[in-house]
Parts: sequence; structure tokens; C-alpha cells
Amino acid sequence: MSAYQSIKISLIDIPDGRLRDVDPDWADCLAGMFAEVGQKTPIDVVANGKRFFLVAGAHRLEAAKRAKWREIEARILEPSTEHAADELRLHEILENLGRKDLNALERCEALSELKRVYEALHPDSKNGGDRKSQVARNKRKNQNEIFSFCSSAAETTGLTTRSVQIAVAIFHGLSQQTRERLKGTPFAEKQSDLKALSDLAPEVQAKVLDLILGELPKARTIGDALLILDGRDPETATDRVLRSACDNLSKLPRASRMVVFKLHRKEIVELVKREGWLDG
Repeated sequence: MSAYQSIKISLIDIPDGRLRDVDPDWADCLAGMFAEVGQKTPIDVVANGKRFFLVAGAHRLEAAKRAKWREIEARILEPSTEHAADELRLHEILENLGRKDLNALERCEALSELKRVYEALHPDSKNGGDRKSQVARNKRKNQNEIFSFCSSAAETTGLTTRSVQIAVAIFHGLSQQTRERLKGTPFAEKQSDLKALSDLAPEVQAKVLDLILGELPKARTIGDALLILDGRDPETATDRVLRSACDNLSKLPRASRMVVFKLHRKEIVELVKREGWLDG
């Protein structure tokens, strides 16, 4: 039978041979969350006489230590508890953002939802509010703390503040139907693909997805699909190499271009004769 209990941190021992080492940066992130919304998920422990062995929650335990807590909520066997929906949602999002295996679409969704929940928990961040009162100053301090936490979480997941803004904009630019159709496809993995789609009107997004996600796709990329919709043929592999060569040849220094021309001297001479460029 499981039970919840607030236990002294000094009574918890961490056994050797754990699968994961504690990431100090992530522990700092969790400490910031504890300071803002408290501990949402208890650690798991097993009793060992008058002490306890840690079973799960090494980062949470380390975060509590860094937050200068003397006690921490623990689950001895299985806990059950209730929280406000937004706070639970916030916890879920932050846990997900700490994971390394989110694809681009999932990350955009998590960050967009984080923005919604954050604004629900902190209306002043969205509507302004009284900027002179001590209450307002205290709220801004707390907001700064969670913003700092989010920034740290962003760094942990390899994102920047600008990246977070772009991800939120992308998610809002995708229609609900587009988001659903993209799930489980390779196009959900690349943010550049999502960005390209989010810049299109919802009805165009649907047409593009028809071309790239059909049983026999008529386009390999979003760019190819847009060419087809514009009445043009998609680029072949040779087309792409030619375009790249033309784009880059003029960027070479003159001496380097001469090296290219000399390497193709025979073909260039034949072309000059055939076209009659030196005649007359």
C-alpha cells in the first residue's frame, strides 16, 4: 500500500549504481520551478529502518536541496494527489520540455501550451497590471524566476528565447487539421518544414499535405508541392545540382573560376565553336 509523507531530506540516502547521473543544470531548473509552483511530483522512496532509500526522483531531490528545503514530499509505495488543472498541465509541459526526444511539432506544441498556461497562472504578464505596488513587484519577481527557469529549460533542450518565440508562432500558424495530419510523419521532425507550412494559408496547407502525404506522394518536399500547385514541375536532382553550381560559381574568386574553366576547357572550346561566339 502506498502512502505520501513529508520526510526530512537528511534521512534520504541515494544508493550506488543508479542508471542516470544528476544533471546539475536540470536540477537548477527544477529548483526554480519548486520556488514558483511548489513540488508537484513526489519522489519515490522505500523505507530502510528509520531512514529511506531513494527509488526515483534524484533531480527533484537535488533541486529541493538547492532550494534549501529541509523536507520533501515523498511517495512510499504509490501516492495519489490532486492539483489545479493548470498547475498539473504546467508540470506536464515542463517535464516534457526536459526530454531530449521531442520532435519539432511536439516541441512547438509544448512551448505553445506553456505560454497559454503561464498566462493563465500569471494574468499580469499578459495584461500589464499595477506596476507600482509591492504585490505587483513580488509577482514580477516570481515571474522572473519562472522565466529564468524556462530559459534554463530552453538551454537544456538546446533552444534559445528566440527559438521559443518562433516555435510558438509556428504552432499557431498551423491549422488544427494540419497538426493532426502531420503527427507521425517525417515532416513533423523538421522545424524548417513546419515553418514553411505555417507561412501558408490553411487551405494551401491542406493541398500541400495532399501532395506529400498521399498513398503515392506526388511531391517529395514542401517546396516541390508548392511548385506543383503553381503549375510547374518539381526540381530533379540534376536541376538542384545545376542551380547550386550556377548560384555558387559567381561567388568564387576570379582565379578559382579560371581553374573551373580550365578543368572544362575542351567542352568550353567545343561550345564556343558550335555557338559561333567568335565568328564575325
